[in-house]
Amino acid sequence: MSTLAEIEAAIEQLPPEDVRRLREWIVQRAEGTAGCEWSPEELGAAAAEMVAEKDPAQAKALGKQIVAGFYGDADA
Repeated sequence: MSTLAEIEAAIEQLPPEDVRRLREWIVQRAEGTAGCEWSPEELGAAAAEMVAEKDPAQAKALGKQIVAGFYGDADA
C-alpha cells in the first residue's frame, strides 16, 4: 500500500486532464456515486431482497446483480 506522500507525489506527476478526472472521481466518491450504476436506494432494496431470499441459488444470483449494479455492469 502506498503512503500519503507517495500518492501525493504521483498526483503531482499527472497531466492536467488526469488531475481533472481524479478531482471528479473524488467528488463522486464523496457523494457515494463513484462507479455506481444503481442508486443507493436501489442497492439497498436489492440487498434487502437478497437477505430475505430463501433459495440460496437465487440469493447468490441477486448478490451478483448487486455487485454488477455497484461496479457499473448492471446488465451482467
